[in-house]
Amino acid sequence: MTADGALLDAAQRLADAERRGDVGALEQLIAADYTGYDPAGRHQDRAGVLRAYTGGRVRVATLGQSELSARVVGEVGLVTGVSDFQGKQGDEPFDFRLRFLDVYAWRDSRWQLIASQDTRLPR
Repeated sequence: MTADGALLDAAQRLADAERRGDVGALEQLIAADYTGYDPAGRHQDRAGVLRAYTGGRVRVATLGQSELSARVVGEVGLVTGVSDFQGKQGDEPFDFRLRFLDVYAWRDSRWQLIASQDTRLPR
């Protein structure tokens, strides 16, 4: 598998883990030093993301992705695309269309998410 292909595979496994609410897989895919920003511009860290999925607080009903692109530069990988999320956080439904930029680092023989930025798109 090419480096770009392996990076896209990691991004797909991350989306699958979010769909399933698989905290164990998220722990493997999200680096301990992860930092990101949600569509409202709020800071996120790994602990907060894991906490949101623990105990089913965030439940993703659908997560579709399109316009995926991956580029590897040395030991850093960039994944861009569009995600369509629907689900619930607690009792509150959500329905987002987002353009995202995810930054991965090659660590311990695998890709780990180290940074992300989401921008809300109109429906």
